[in-house]
Amino acid sequence: MCPDRQNLLKEIMAIDFFLYDLALYLDTHSGDRRALLTFNDYLKRVNAMKENYERAYGPLTYDRRTNGINWQWIDCPWPWEYSYN
Repeated sequence: MCPDRQNLLKEIMAIDFFLYDLALYLDTHSGDRRALLTFNDYLKRVNAMKENYERAYGPLTYDRRTNGINWQWIDCPWPWEYSYN
């Protein structure tokens, strides 16, 4: 996997983890406006990053295929098909 692709994927995964954690916090602190604004800000960021990733490398998950005409989930290499040399 090329370094740019791998770095973008790691950043997406880190923000997704942060959002999941923040969502759990908001479940118990729903009145925390600052946390909600932070959640919304990072959600916009990660969605833009996912769109950039998918435009360059293909869908991240089966439900985010790039169009509704062709099934593109299987068009990308599987994890074991990458060369890690």
